[in-house]
Amino acid sequence: MSHPSLHLTARDFDAYAAEKATSKAYSRPRLEVKQRALAWARGVVARLAELGISVDVHGSDEHPSIRNKHRADCQWVFFWRDQAARDELDRLLDRGRSISDAIDDPSPFTRHAFLALRISESEVQVCFAVHPDAKVDVDNLRARLSATEEATGAPASPLSAELTSALHALPEQFSFGAAGGDRVACSAATPDAIAEMLRRAADGQVPLWIGWAVPRETAVEHADILDEQLEDALVALAPIYRLVAWSRENDRIALDRKLEGIEQERARAHAEIEAENERWRSEQARARERSMEQARARGDERVEAALPARRPTLATLFKSPNNAGAGAGRGGEPRPSLKRVGEGVTPARRAPQGEAEQQAKVEAPQKPSADHAPRAQRGPSGEPDAAAKVGPDPAKGGVLEKGSRVRVRRGPFGDKIGVVSELDGRGGARVLLGLLSTRLELDDLELVVDGRDRPALSTSHRKPLAPTPRKAR
Repeated sequence: MSHPSLHLTARDFDAYAAEKATSKAYSRPRLEVKQRALAWARGVVARLAELGISVDVHGSDEHPSIRNKHRADCQWVFFWRDQAARDELDRLLDRGRSISDAIDDPSPFTRHAFLALRISESEVQVCFAVHPDAKVDVDNLRARLSATEEATGAPASPLSAELTSALHALPEQFSFGAAGGDRVACSAATPDAIAEMLRRAADGQVPLWIGWAVPRETAVEHADILDEQLEDALVALAPIYRLVAWSRENDRIALDRKLEGIEQERARAHAEIEAENERWRSEQARARERSMEQARARGDERVEAALPARRPTLATLFKSPNNAGAGAGRGGEPRPSLKRVGEGVTPARRAPQGEAEQQAKVEAPQKPSADHAPRAQRGPSGEPDAAAKVGPDPAKGGVLEKGSRVRVRRGPFGDKIGVVSELDGRGGARVLLGLLSTRLELDDLELVVDGRDRPALSTSHRKPLAPTPRKAR
């Protein structure tokens, strides 16, 4: 695989032991597991994008915090809606949420349906989960389960029957149920069974869980193939996520009109606030103008009071009061009066010194990292291009039988090698794909005649290497 591997070890599972869950002294090994899991998740995001599902990736806190109730007993990697879709729904979900609810459960992951990888002390699991607090997704799921034909009352084909068909298409190891309770195989799923599990989840305030759990011993024993198997399992759960999670294309509760009403209400409230702010700004501007006029008037009065009295001269001291030209100069012209301080031209201010010019920084183009090597090109149907496939040619005229090695042509397990364990006689076969077994159509399989692609999973014990001969002295 081109992206980083997960490669879980016993030390990784030990980091989430119960006696270490409340201590920050073990945050370092948990952080290493989280970083590897987030790097591995990039490959899952790319494969989901090829199916038309856009998701963001987030990891839970690796140290005790308020978001995990001060217990780091597992590591979650969430694949959920992108930021724009979450913000759109959060405006609706927050309307009925009290402050006490937000303080009691500050984690945002309970309010949206998600795909996830979870690593704990005893197991690793991949799942689709929806919590009762994710009211929009839960209501959308209930509407899908309760949809019936108006005339006959039978389940509607594209709704509840579509969901049960997607559950039946999952591998045999997948199950569903309320988290922490009894689980039922997905092959036995019915609309009534799903509704019952949804009711139990709501009563216990736990998520409805659909997925595959791998015990710790099995995960450590088959660590070399587990990364690819977990990625394929998450891609196999993508149709369940698409049918349950609310979107504008999967709106069974007419939420689109509610969101439009909320947007109109927000726009109206915003316009009212802006008008109020504009009135306040105009009042403040008028108040500033009045204050400046009063200040100028007070300044003029202080200047006039500060002017010195005019001293008498010989010309004015003995001047007769009847002298008509006392205040005139030669030719009867009035003498120019002295300008008071403040009425003349104000002295020029000292010009500020110019700032030094900043040198432009030229950033060197970054080279792409080797970790982000492009994946194999896939066609519009999700299959790899013929030029990107590397492997043996299908057998010409060969017959599929029990024990034959086959290659999967399409679907979430496309281009994987498996072994036929059973032929059902209805145009299908049960194929063993490493730790998983699933039923596939014969048209989706091709016989592999060259057995060098991947050895059969016969034993987990590796052949010991021969000791290196010591050099003679």
